[in-house]
Amino acid sequence: MGLLEQIPAVLYFFVPAYVANMSPVLVRNHFHSLAAPIDGGLTWRGQRVLGDHKTWRGLIAGILVAPLVLEFQIFLHRAGYLHELALIDYASCSAWLGVLLGTGTGLGDSIKSFFKRQIGIAPGRPWVFFDQVDFLFGAYAFVCLVYVPPLLATLACLPIVFLGSLAVTATAAWLGMKESWL
Repeated sequence: MGLLEQIPAVLYFFVPAYVANMSPVLVRNHFHSLAAPIDGGLTWRGQRVLGDHKTWRGLIAGILVAPLVLEFQIFLHRAGYLHELALIDYASCSAWLGVLLGTGTGLGDSIKSFFKRQIGIAPGRPWVFFDQVDFLFGAYAFVCLVYVPPLLATLACLPIVFLGSLAVTATAAWLGMKESWL
């Protein structure tokens, strides 16, 4: 499979990560007992480690949603659909791949938030490019524990992921689900 054929396959492979990345916004008004900040209010060098926007609710939502999306991909594959987009054999795939994608998504976002806090960017304020692609780097790193997606094709997907994230975030802001369109 050449690079141009790999790009749609890589995008499809990371669909569970995309949905996991959106899940914190979708559960924002639910599961209030899990709304506690992951960092517990801790600071480092005078700045919050992650901030109030990074909650257990969002992290857990992504970890739970990604395997569900992967299960749907497995169902489609077994039903004979989208075989041309398969980087892996979805028929023999485990839901643990989805757990890795969801965990990596949440941790990639949290690592980016740590750096945002350290350079003085407030929670909820944009950090263009990094806010849009952080989840992909985290998901890639975690999924490499069991499968290494083609790196060059994954990097070639960054402009698509960036523009797609901008579109989704702008739509969420327009719907009143997010404060900022960036």
